[in-house]
Amino acid sequence: MEHIQLKNETPDAVEALAGGIAHDFNNLLSAIKGRASLMMNSVKPSDPLYRHIIEIISCIDKGSEIANQLLGFAKVDEYYTCSVDVNRLVRKAMEHINLKRKKVVLDVDLDSKPLLIEADPDKINQVLMSLINNALLAMPEGGTLSVSAESAAILNGRAESYSLDSGFFAKITVTDTGIGMEKDVLDKIFTPFYSADHERFPEKKGLGLTFAREIVQNHSGVIDVWSSPEVGSSFSVILPLKETTDNIDIPGEDEKLVMGNESVLLVDDEERILTVGREICKALGYSVITAASGKEALKIYKERKESINLVILDMIMPEMNGLETFLELKKFDSKIKVLLSTGYSIDEKAQEMLKRGCKGYILKPYSVIDFSHKLREVLEV
Repeated sequence: MEHIQLKNETPDAVEALAGGIAHDFNNLLSAIKGRASLMMNSVKPSDPLYRHIIEIISCIDKGSEIANQLLGFAKVDEYYTCSVDVNRLVRKAMEHINLKRKKVVLDVDLDSKPLLIEADPDKINQVLMSLINNALLAMPEGGTLSVSAESAAILNGRAESYSLDSGFFAKITVTDTGIGMEKDVLDKIFTPFYSADHERFPEKKGLGLTFAREIVQNHSGVIDVWSSPEVGSSFSVILPLKETTDNIDIPGEDEKLVMGNESVLLVDDEERILTVGREICKALGYSVITAASGKEALKIYKERKESINLVILDMIMPEMNGLETFLELKKFDSKIKVLLSTGYSIDEKAQEMLKRGCKGYILKPYSVIDFSHKLREVLEV
């Protein structure tokens, strides 16, 4: 195989290539996950096929993590921050841990009060999953995985040691009872593709911890690490606490499908996305119209806007992208309800859509359950 050396003078070409591959990859995963989710909701847990479907979805989620790492390299995924409760972020992350065939005890301790931070929820979730996956890999023979969320006052000299201003912080700690690390290893764990033991743990080589530290630093926080050989390791994510209050209601996570009966216009240039999207919407009770481009969507909406309750709009499309299509749609109806569907974290175009009245976004690939809740969330605004 011929080795081609890319010139340093053309980083934009590399970033564009990585971003394009990640976009196409996420679209493919979205179609596969949609099909798998439909199958799972049609098969009883007792059916022998059920465990295979669960494993397929788990593989899809792993593929999505790889795509997100590629996007991180491409530097195309911007941050979209909002006020978010750390307890909810941790709870959601815990629900996606796969402990099958692992002799691991999970211990979760959340703060009794909301811990509000200003953050990009998807990015913080990426940090949590990187730390959790690292902890699970460190316990090949089993052990205890402890995850806690609490408020912490970090003042004076201690704050200076972290290069932080004195104040109140949200602290998320992921602790394992695994193999632990020597000091020389600790000094290198945030190095890209570094692994202390390549032969025993080849899957540990990657960018997870590297990106985790970068994300936390971009949120004006730090990651504090403690470890001892054969005892275990502890990673604490320390982020500025926005405020403390007793007057915030934290809604519970509902893992049931939410049905509807409204009319949806689904817009995407990928035929496989339109096909699976149409079937998912119908399974949830909605009537569906599809459009393969922004121009086709404008034509359909102009003719049938009185009967269309929601537009689900892809961002990356030829001729007219999601932002351009959205702005034209608003000319027909300034109060139009649009849900952005994208394989990227929220970039500048997506942020512009949200600022101009787009009602929300959902990241590909998504499950039928997540999609059903997001539809109701947007429709009921």
